[in-house]
This record gives sequence, C-alpha cells and structure tokens, in this order.
Amino acid sequence: MMKSMADPEAAVAIVRARAPEESILLIRRTERAGDPWSGHWSLPGGRRDPADPDLLHTALRELAEECAILLAPEQLEAALPASSVGRLLGPRMLVAPFVFFVDEQLPTIADPEEAVEAVWVPVRILRDPSRHAVQSVPGMPPDMQFPGIELNGVPLWGFTYKLVTGWLGVK
Repeated sequence: MMKSMADPEAAVAIVRARAPEESILLIRRTERAGDPWSGHWSLPGGRRDPADPDLLHTALRELAEECAILLAPEQLEAALPASSVGRLLGPRMLVAPFVFFVDEQLPTIADPEEAVEAVWVPVRILRDPSRHAVQSVPGMPPDMQFPGIELNGVPLWGFTYKLVTGWLGVK
C-alpha cells in the first residue's frame, strides 16, 4: 500500500500522572549534531519503525526506549489529531499524539542516547500564565522569539509547547 503524504510518520506519548499531583512526563533530548531538536524538551516519541504494527505501538516503544516506562495499549486514554512538526529548514512531518493516564508518577530511566533527563512537570506550572513568555531559544538566532516556558533553565517551546498547551487548553 502506498503511503499518503497525509499519513503520520511519527508518534509521541503524553503520559499524565494523577499523583502526587497532576503532571506530565517530558524529556530533554540529548545534544547531537544533525538533530534539529537537540537539547530541546520534548514528549517521548519518535519515528515509526517498520516493525511497529501501528503508531500507538511506536509511541509505546519510544516511551519504553527513552524513559524505561512500559505501558500497554489498553492504557491509551485518547488519540489526538495528528499534528505537523517542522523545522525552519527541511520537510515537515505529521506526528500522532497519544494520551495515557497513570495513577502516579512512574520512575524513569532516561536513555542517554536519547535523553539527558526525564521529568514529571506539574500541570499547574504549565497552566500558570506568569510562566509563559516570548523568548529566544537555543540554536536559533537571538532576534527570533518564540512562546515558551522555562523548565530547568531550558525553554519548552515549538511543537511540544503548542501540543501540550493546546491539549491542556492553556491560552
């Protein structure tokens, strides 16, 4: 079967914990030459592997690889509409986001090949209007400014910021 240009090529996992307080899991990507998202905050996820039966399995596989969190397909809460991620230079890609709810924050082990850290970010921080600011971001010219939130000294911005704030209904 031919792959249509509108088919998502990658998937991300939005893992939302209820306790000790409502939070979501974010990773900070390992800095690597040639990676347009090097050092950025992102959701666990990545490109579909030919061995993945579907994009839900891509999200689950990437979550296990990047954070050592094993979830089952039955833990899927919602599949959000595919969203386009792009670089200022280069092709755009459609990404399928999948939402999972867990009772409590799960321990993470960041795979150093993929992530320098994996953190549970309280939703109250993401919803706090005083934390949102237009700012310059690493790897971009200083005169280019983007909306984002500072987390551990690194801005959460771009695709992940838009996806998370849109999903949470943050204005």
